[in-house]
Amino acid sequence: MTSNTSPHLPVTRSQGSNDYEEQMQALIRKLPEWMQKTLTWLRKPERKWVRIPAGILFMLGGCMAFLPVLGVWMIPVGILLLSEDIPFFRRLMEKALNWIQRKHPEWMEASSDAK
Repeated sequence: MTSNTSPHLPVTRSQGSNDYEEQMQALIRKLPEWMQKTLTWLRKPERKWVRIPAGILFMLGGCMAFLPVLGVWMIPVGILLLSEDIPFFRRLMEKALNWIQRKHPEWMEASSDAK
């Protein structure tokens, strides 16, 4: 019996997740370098115990938009962080990425100012 997948590596994501990951990486590449590094670090599976509390705190901070510094901008960041671990938020993020791909494809293009 031949198989293309290793028996030791569980397959946890569907084929659609390849599109999801490509779209996520395209958006992350549009961010400033320090933010790219931070998100890449946070998205690693072993960072789950940092990512989940940070995602929750960002969403709570977004609900307190009436305070200085905090704002509605924090809610999508919280969803992005929680989408790595919670299926409900992953579906929201997939829908958002698909919407961006349809409505603003230029946001997903490679940067012309590549370093």
